[in-house]
Amino acid sequence: MNYAKAAVAVLVTAVSALVVALGGDNAVDAVEWVNVAIAGVGAAAVFAAPNVPGSRYTKAVLAVLTAVLTLLTSFIVGGVDGSEWLQILVAAAGAVGVYAVPNKGVSRV
Repeated sequence: MNYAKAAVAVLVTAVSALVVALGGDNAVDAVEWVNVAIAGVGAAAVFAAPNVPGSRYTKAVLAVLTAVLTLLTSFIVGGVDGSEWLQILVAAAGAVGVYAVPNKGVSRV
């Protein structure tokens, strides 16, 4: 599958949205939706990044930056609640997944 890394990033976006939709509190706040949007943009960036030998870590770096933005957004805007911690963990796991999952025919890209 040539788009395995992008599929992982899309899965992270979907799980991030599910975390807030199914979370314990009744209202989904703006920070949680911004985190979902950050995950979506990160997935688009991973998809658009090149699959070339010279860009071996580009997709992983983009996924890590996505996780860091999720973390920073939650910390800067009013502290971190339970569902935001779950989103941060999902984003971090997604970054590891984007690095670890190989695209078909390309070694660690």
